[in-house]
Amino acid sequence: MDADLIIAGAGPVGMCAAIEAARRGVRVLVLEAGAADRPADAKCNTVASRTLETLRRFGIAEDVRDAGLPDDFPTDVIYASSLTGPEFTRIGLPSRAERRARRFPSDFPDAAWRTPEPLVRVSQIYLNPILARRMQATPGITVQYDTPVLGYTQDADAVSVRVRSANGAERTLRARYLLGADGGRSVVRQAMGVRLQGDAELARMRSTLIRAPGLQALFGARRPAWMSWVANHKVRGVVVAIDGGDTWLLHRQLPEGARSVDALDLHGSIRDVLGVDADFAYEVLHHEDWIGRRLVASRFRDGRVFIAGDAAHLWVPFAGYGMNAGIADGVSIAWLIANVLEGWADPAMLDAYEAERQPITEQVSRLAMQSMVDTVDALGKGPVPAALASRYNPAGIAMRKLMGSKLHKLNVPQFAPEGLNFGYYYEGSPVIAYDGEPAPGYSMGHAVPSTVPGCRMPHFWLSPDDSVYDHLGPVYTLLRFDPNVAVDALLAAAERAGMPLKLLDLPARADDPAFRHALLVVRQDQHVAWRGQRLPADPAALVNQLCGRTPGAVADARTPPRDTA
Repeated sequence: MDADLIIAGAGPVGMCAAIEAARRGVRVLVLEAGAADRPADAKCNTVASRTLETLRRFGIAEDVRDAGLPDDFPTDVIYASSLTGPEFTRIGLPSRAERRARRFPSDFPDAAWRTPEPLVRVSQIYLNPILARRMQATPGITVQYDTPVLGYTQDADAVSVRVRSANGAERTLRARYLLGADGGRSVVRQAMGVRLQGDAELARMRSTLIRAPGLQALFGARRPAWMSWVANHKVRGVVVAIDGGDTWLLHRQLPEGARSVDALDLHGSIRDVLGVDADFAYEVLHHEDWIGRRLVASRFRDGRVFIAGDAAHLWVPFAGYGMNAGIADGVSIAWLIANVLEGWADPAMLDAYEAERQPITEQVSRLAMQSMVDTVDALGKGPVPAALASRYNPAGIAMRKLMGSKLHKLNVPQFAPEGLNFGYYYEGSPVIAYDGEPAPGYSMGHAVPSTVPGCRMPHFWLSPDDSVYDHLGPVYTLLRFDPNVAVDALLAAAERAGMPLKLLDLPARADDPAFRHALLVVRQDQHVAWRGQRLPADPAALVNQLCGRTPGAVADARTPPRDTA
């Protein structure tokens, strides 16, 4: 075997999956079609709280938080007729310095989130090198660049992956499992014979990364914005601060019904979004024309082969959750594969990947699409009246006030998406022991903390800067909030099965309504796998389920360990 796990793609999804697997002793081979020095895409500019919780486990959350924008640069979002034109509304969000000092106003919409790692606005330009350094420093990972995957075959024992080497020669590599994290045009997905289903076109966009030393001055005396949404009678677009200085990303939407990019002049549309004339100086660093979509793969698995990230789902970048959902995919399947390769988990445990992740991506993609549709409706369809950009026209003032009120209400959830981070839950997973209580509903901007099995265990601090998440084991953790509750039988059953189960004794949380049970079994990804006031009558049956074994299986019958040859 060349590896236990081959990963196609060295983007954020593939790198996080590789790190997660290798931390558990899995031998990983990452195959990247591009060159090692290929610059990262700038389209993704938000690292979600859930992703940062994972990066905290990897030991790089602070590195990511320190990257990109300066400490004092606000993460505000504005809606305006142009960067120099009048604002419709502003969603105030803290700078890094304000967040760290904990002196920011309580009315910032993400101020009370239950997480050790608030979201951070940082471009993938900065995220990718941090992940690459962490990947390269993790024992057990080999990376081969300029090595595209061409296809695969599989048998009962392994996957044979056909690749093209940098010298043009084709060869075949063997691994126990293959993960396709190779983007929207995924070769792995195509080889699986899997189709993307949904909305093939929602909008056509032109995106340009520019260097413009004078751009920040366009805000004048106003507080700068990290993201500026623009609508005027010439163009609709978005401006994103990349480094808080000279580098900016500009998206512009083609007029409704336009099929050719020629319908939107490259440089004229940039000036119209900024509200400047031809004398304004800037340099184009990168340009891409793309189509906004909402597409989800019909299945995420073919035997020993899995897909994650853009290979499995594509949607418009509202709420900035596409990459983040992909990272959750990659970490999830890496965790499951590591469990099986360690020998204590039944291969049937891998069924949990599609059962858990596909419904979530379907839900999230629809929330993102609805956010886009609602925002477009609030901005109005068809041509934007020229009066909207006038500071003194009474009609323009009235339109901006009405439009701003709608946009603020609609988009606070997009830029403070508590539900997307903490509200989603796994329903129907074969390795979660449900107790009949339904999980609370969630929206993009709202989540109800809950320990219902399948939900994310709500975060709490054990002491300042000491998160309960930092004490979770790499597989399962039994949290006991009452030392008088006997747990030896469950610990013994887990030991007989070879299933890693860490015991964590904690003080009772009498003032926290989310914690109503004396015992919780929590996975490394913080999802609750079981809860109770006391142990179940048959602890071995619970262990069997958590190991992915069918009911009635012998608790200590282990699958063979992975081949190290």
